[in-house]
Amino acid sequence: MGVTKFGKIYYADYHDAAGVRRRISLQTENKLVAQRKFEELLRRRAAIKERIVIHISWDNFKEKLYHYMKMEKNRNTFNRTRLAIRHLEDVYKPRFLQDVTPDLVQRVKEHMVHKGLKNANINRLVGCLKTAMHLAEDWQLVHKQNWTIIKKLKVPKGRVVFHTPEEIDKILNACPNDMWRLIVLLGADAGLRRGEIIELRWQDVDFQNNQLYIAPNKTENYRFVPMTEDLRNTLETVKKDAINEFVINAGKYGTRVSKDYLTNFYRPIAKAAGVPSFLHKLRHTFASQLVQNGVDLYIVSKLLGHSSIQMTEIYAHLLPDNFQKAVMNLPRHNKPTLHMEEKTICKGHEVCRRITTDFGDLMKK
Repeated sequence: MGVTKFGKIYYADYHDAAGVRRRISLQTENKLVAQRKFEELLRRRAAIKERIVIHISWDNFKEKLYHYMKMEKNRNTFNRTRLAIRHLEDVYKPRFLQDVTPDLVQRVKEHMVHKGLKNANINRLVGCLKTAMHLAEDWQLVHKQNWTIIKKLKVPKGRVVFHTPEEIDKILNACPNDMWRLIVLLGADAGLRRGEIIELRWQDVDFQNNQLYIAPNKTENYRFVPMTEDLRNTLETVKKDAINEFVINAGKYGTRVSKDYLTNFYRPIAKAAGVPSFLHKLRHTFASQLVQNGVDLYIVSKLLGHSSIQMTEIYAHLLPDNFQKAVMNLPRHNKPTLHMEEKTICKGHEVCRRITTDFGDLMKK
């Protein structure tokens, strides 16, 4: 971009918003005046670029947002976003997108508190609203606002539930086939999430080094998880009838499974085993058994694929013996021996006694 002279008149060369090169006349023969006009042109273009379109219809934005969610996010995120918007419209139905402000979202949060929703659910729904508005800002539909003033509600750490080895045996015995035995073992013996189970490929199973390669899914970091003997044997059995690259398939034709498929079909298996369970409880079992066997929380965190060890601290209460041993291993201190004299307070009651220090003897020393 710059100022160019053609004949006696100066012109401005620049690229428009679409990246197309443009040339307009500055209508002057004076180079200094042309330069000043060009600088003013640049300032105006920058102002236009920073100016955000206003009066965007709320309904139009919802349509654009829902289309984006369906294409880019999973179904749970999409449904949770729709629920959050319904709560917002219960408080106030915006006419334009810019009507949605941090103050309105704060009122929505208070509305959900009065309705008796759990704090964890409220935090998720408020987070969906904030994410939607951040997208609107990224799309340059509204001016940026300070969403950090909306604080999360305090959520007490829940009690971690996990299975005993006997319960896992009952669930394995209730599985209808080797495929479902493998699904249970991938949760209980490897700590995989639902999404990691259905995305596991045979190329990720390293029989030579006896470990699983878990590709980034919920977090951005990959990890390796060693295989137990039961898990390895079941993987080898299932691989004999493998149909495609995925370890877990549904039916003899190798149909890809979904998260909901795992959840819905696991319930009757747990019911048949007579064990109250849900699929993520298998992952809790994996972590809890490691901690109870004295494995360091940092190692457990890496095996689970947690982004920080703070997430793994929910299992710390399973280490009471280790905490006590740690304190008992502190060095002992030598205490000074004092001359003590036993004196009777009540002659009629021999049990009513106290031990006092003979301060007189101490003072003489």
